[in-house]
Amino acid sequence: MDRSVWTINNKHFTLILDAKTENGKISDRKFSPGEDIWTNEIPQFKFEDENTQKEYDNFISDLLILLSEPNVDQVFIDAKIGEESEYDTSATYEPVIIRKIEDYEVEKIIS
Repeated sequence: MDRSVWTINNKHFTLILDAKTENGKISDRKFSPGEDIWTNEIPQFKFEDENTQKEYDNFISDLLILLSEPNVDQVFIDAKIGEESEYDTSATYEPVIIRKIEDYEVEKIIS
């Protein structure tokens, strides 16, 4: 089973995405804010500071816009290790930067 790891960030926040890559599609997405915490869903955090909360909410909104694009799987799969891809449209608050950091193979994932 082939898998890849990417960082997804803007100027304030970073998430890590680990996903299965097969037949031009990504699946079995796992998100991490760091510290070896992984979830199948995009992490939702609450901050005391209203400005920080608004910036995080905007980042998540931008990420959801990116993930809803019809060709998003190919964007992630075609990324080259170490290179950055910028996703920016009029619908996003800030550009989202994608960087592939690793491709790897696993025989079986233990849940």
